Amino acid sequence: MEFDFKIEGLSELAEDLANLEKLGKQKQLTQNALFYASQPMFEEIKAQAPKAEKAYYRYYRGSAKARRAGRPQNSRKLMRPGNLRRNIARKRIRVDGAVAVAIYVKSKAFYYRFIERGTPTILAVPFIRPAYDHYKELSVERFKERYAQYVQAAFERRQIQISQDLENASE
Repeated sequence: MEFDFKIEGLSELAEDLANLEKLGKQKQLTQNALFYASQPMFEEIKAQAPKAEKAYYRYYRGSAKARRAGRPQNSRKLMRPGNLRRNIARKRIRVDGAVAVAIYVKSKAFYYRFIERGTPTILAVPFIRPAYDHYKELSVERFKERYAQYVQAAFERRQIQISQDLENASE
């Protein structure tokens, strides 16, 4: 005994599932939601980063190669306050093929780790970890809220398209 059957509407269902899958893979929307979610944490880290009271001089001894050659090139450079704050940034990154957003300190402010964690002679003044601890739950909620808006908008666009297709089919 043989049976032949045909399921109508399966191609439309497959198309709908493919459209939903595309939404899940849209990296731009995910990154936008991540940027939105990380904004309060980012602002708090920048606000809490220590800042010098006034301008100061940073002294350089020149390159090691020049010092070995007998040309030490000692110099100093006037540094304006706020270098650490200016070098805190966010960027899009890939983590195991997924998208993510990183808050990081640029290499010009390499000394942030000495301030954040302390040294044997300098007391720690953490400013990154407290902001993370305070805003991590809020960031997750903000991400869920923003991504839910994107999904809802996609469903509304899809519903409008489906209702227009049904109207066209009934005519």
